[in-house]
Formats: sequence, C-alpha cells, structure tokens
Amino acid sequence: MNAFWRFSDAGEVTDAPDWGQPFLDVDADWQAGRATGRTSGSTGAPKSVAFDPAAVAASARATAAHFGLAPTDGRIEAWSALPAAGVGGRMMWWRSRILNWTLTQCRPSTTPVAPQPVHGDRYDFAVATPQQAVSLAETGQLRTFRMLLLGGGAVSPALEVALQQAAETAQCQVHLGFGMTETLTHVATRPLGEPVYLPLPGVAWRIGADGSLILDAPDRGVHAVQTRDAVVADNTENGGAGFRWVGRLDDAVNTGGLKVHPAELERRLEAALTPMLGSRRWYVAGRPHPVHGQQVTLVVEGPSDRALGTRLMATLVERHPHPDRPRAVEWMVRFEETATGKVVRR
Repeated sequence: MNAFWRFSDAGEVTDAPDWGQPFLDVDADWQAGRATGRTSGSTGAPKSVAFDPAAVAASARATAAHFGLAPTDGRIEAWSALPAAGVGGRMMWWRSRILNWTLTQCRPSTTPVAPQPVHGDRYDFAVATPQQAVSLAETGQLRTFRMLLLGGGAVSPALEVALQQAAETAQCQVHLGFGMTETLTHVATRPLGEPVYLPLPGVAWRIGADGSLILDAPDRGVHAVQTRDAVVADNTENGGAGFRWVGRLDDAVNTGGLKVHPAELERRLEAALTPMLGSRRWYVAGRPHPVHGQQVTLVVEGPSDRALGTRLMATLVERHPHPDRPRAVEWMVRFEETATGKVVRR
C-alpha cells in the first residue's frame, strides 16, 4: 500500500494489478507537474485537455470545503471505482495528493466491490456513476460510505427515489454533481431528493439571454464558460443561491411555437411510462413535422411493437393531456452510447 493509495481487486489488496497501470500513469504525470484529461464526447467529439495544476488544486480544495472534509484525527479515506480515462476518476487521484487523503481504487466496473476501509468502518468520501450506485445499493454496500457523489450519467426520477430510500437506510449521504471536464468535474451539487444545485466555493453562475447557464470559477481557469444547459434560478428554498436544471438547449423541441425541454418532460412522464416500458430505455426528442416544424416524439429502445406503441399513445393522452406530450413513437433497436456509457440522443 502506498502512502496515498491502495489498489483493491474484489477485496484483495495488491501493489499494482494490471488494470491499475493507467492510474499509476496519472499519478506519475502529476508528480511530473502534468494534469491532463479527455472530454466524454457527449456534446461533441472527444478531445484532450491540459489543466493547470493550480486549477486542479483549486477544484480539490473546493470539494473538501463544500462537503466539510477537513481531516480531524488522521487522514480522510476516499474510494473510487471510476476509470482513469475520465476526469472524474483522475480527480480522485489528484485529490489524494493535494489533500493528503488515502484513496482505495477498485477495479473499474459497473458492479464494484468495496473492501473495508483501512481505518474505521466507513469511507469518508466516494464517487460513483449512477449505475455503480445501483449495484452498491443492491449489494448493501452503501453502508460502507458516509458520503457518495454521483456523476457521469443521468438519474431518472424513479432511480433517484430508489437510491434515496437505500441511502437513508444505509445512513449514507448521496449527492448529485453538476459539471464537466472543462470545469474539472463538479461545480455544483444537490442532495438526492432536493431539486436545487448549490455552487461550490469559488464558483459563480448566471443565466444568459437564451436561458443557458454561464459559469465562472477563476481559480480553476473557468471564465464565462457558456454551457448548453438550460437552468432556472431558485427563488424559494435558497433565496436564489442555487439553480434548477431544466435540460439541454441543444435538445429543446420547438413544436408549433411551444418550446419543450425533453429532460423536464421525461421527468413528468416517468410515472406513466415506466410501468409499460419496464427495462426498455427511452427518451424524448424532436422530429421534423410539415406543419409544426418539429414533433415531440417518444424514442424507445428495442424492436418495433405496434400494439405497445398504440397503448403508449393512449396512456399519454389519458395521463398527460398537455400540448407538450409526445405525438408519435419511434423505435430504435439499440441506442448509441458514448465511450463513458451516456446515451447519444439522435
């Protein structure tokens, strides 16, 4: 075990398993004064990004301050099963060096196994994708963490409720992160069950004329970065200190002058559609229409099923009789995914 990290493979601690070499390369680059990352490809072609080590350090310190992770007696113990390819996985290694944490790195997997911490019975801080969190919940491993930060994928309303219930039983604080590679991971977070994202220290935000989120985090080298995320200011629970995510501007559908944000609509349709679609994945998108410009369409993964499509449309008329409801079903045998597992919306 290194002073800053250990590798774990199904509970067995080793010095350097074969799958651990990419993490050692990240650590070696950091020791040489280099910090690089690669965008996910969810909003464009993946590209390499070089970071100023000072910006990495600022991001690490902001996370510690945001979550109150100042060590009291001994070092903070962290855990990750994220791959070294993404900036989320790399940031855990950089944090261990910058903040003097101890990191347990598990083999990247959708079904990770977390060994017992070196000290105590819980890790102080951990990161995971939503899919990994589902596995941790199903195997009873959430009780291994005091705090778990999710990122790298969308969390549906139904999944959020299930994870929140599991987290409460395990007495684990679970938060959703909002950020991107260019901002060195999360710039804001929200606890499960809470709709408002609150910014980390050093992060300022505002809303552009088109409704997009604009970010400033000077210590991270982020200056007036205009995202393609549509947000609204929270003027209730937190007095405007935070924002609510509405969806992606690029995904917005203009149907007959009505502007529809698919992500927001999907949250409202979840309860009606999930019982009918089961494990089939789905999303809402716009398709060309000769009269309305675009038509709100329900895109479903799997083979075409005319009878099911008819039932879906009838259910939407009954359960969601609003002008923004999907008016057609499109079937797609298999959804395309990015390298990090995010669905590519077409």
